[in-house]
Amino acid sequence: MPGRGPETSIFCGPLDLAGEGVDAVLRNVRERAGVERIAPAVAYHAARDLLPHNPLRRVATGGAGVCFAPEWDRYPAALRPVRSAFAMGRDLLGELCGRAGAYGAAVDAWIVYLHDDREDSARPGAVRNLFGDVYPHVLCASDPDVRAYAVALTEDVCRYPVGTVLAEAPHWLPFDHGYGHERRSVPLDPTAALLLGLCFCAHCRDAASGRGADVPGLTAAAKAHVEACLTGGPPPAATADAVRRAGLRRYLDARRERVTTLVARLATTAAAAGAGFRLLDLSAGMLGWADGRPTGPPGVATTGELGVDPAAVAATCPITLTPYARDPARVRDEIAAYRAEAGPAARLGIALRPMSPDCDSAENLAHKLGVARELHVDRVDFYHYGLSPLSALDRVREARAIASCRKQHAEEEPGCSKADESSWQG
Repeated sequence: MPGRGPETSIFCGPLDLAGEGVDAVLRNVRERAGVERIAPAVAYHAARDLLPHNPLRRVATGGAGVCFAPEWDRYPAALRPVRSAFAMGRDLLGELCGRAGAYGAAVDAWIVYLHDDREDSARPGAVRNLFGDVYPHVLCASDPDVRAYAVALTEDVCRYPVGTVLAEAPHWLPFDHGYGHERRSVPLDPTAALLLGLCFCAHCRDAASGRGADVPGLTAAAKAHVEACLTGGPPPAATADAVRRAGLRRYLDARRERVTTLVARLATTAAAAGAGFRLLDLSAGMLGWADGRPTGPPGVATTGELGVDPAAVAATCPITLTPYARDPARVRDEIAAYRAEAGPAARLGIALRPMSPDCDSAENLAHKLGVARELHVDRVDFYHYGLSPLSALDRVREARAIASCRKQHAEEEPGCSKADESSWQG
């Protein structure tokens, strides 16, 4: 949109709404942050969160599930969602949608699809690794019932007047991500870590066989390589080479096809209900999550581990990256690298953290907003209302004013002031 900056949103959790109150959260989002959209986590995984300004809890643990009123009959019987304890029995999405208009705010829906924390190792649809071990916290994107569950979840959420579905994890997760106290005492090389994150359930094996992969041969080679790592010594290069020769690329291609078609179906489902749909790509965020100082290649280099094909997904829907980094130059590099993979026509957004460890000043955040404008980012989401001190909301407003001022100076428009935020209001 010429002359207009990206639309802006802020993520929040159900305990923010239940603890502080829907009106208080909306007031802070609109008046302190100056952000026009709010994206509640309507379906989320378990976590332990430190909440700086929540009157109910300072540290909240658990909370997996949904914060709306599901229509249970939509779902496969074995894969129905559970209500989040953090919603406290309330339909928080319905309450938020009902109150947002009074504050001039729009509501989106942040859905975590297949990172679905449960402890039932016999649960249908869960990922099974190459040894047959179950990962009960991850559902398999190849499983037909899981795909039906994801569609039903989208339909269910889109009964509400949400503007856009922000889709996190409609794909697999890497091995080192997201389950309790993950422990290991032997080093894994990148190949072994990749292999232990792959699903080898019957549906995944069939999909790969359909693309010409020698699945029995690949499974044997993969086990040999991982077992070599488990001895505690460095695995011989020959075992990694054997994995590649056995058809690892075809196996990964089959995963990408399964995710691409699932995302396309979810986007179509949302569109049929009048809602937009964006993939939240976690690849960059996983690099910088802990300290805001990611190193090495940009996140897009690891999308294959998740089953994401940036170009194929970008042809279906917009994509929001998560370049969690302190250095604005790294944010620039992440966006540029992703666009190179996704194609020049891809609609890209970014999520930024306006607090530690990524940001300690409005100036830093304003630089990142400037990068977003220069690289034609169409949406900026701020992560995360409940995890940030309230001063971070003030930082968002100030940074947007600085970025607006710089934009006007660049266009040689007179009368710029920090209070003029019009070009960043979306």
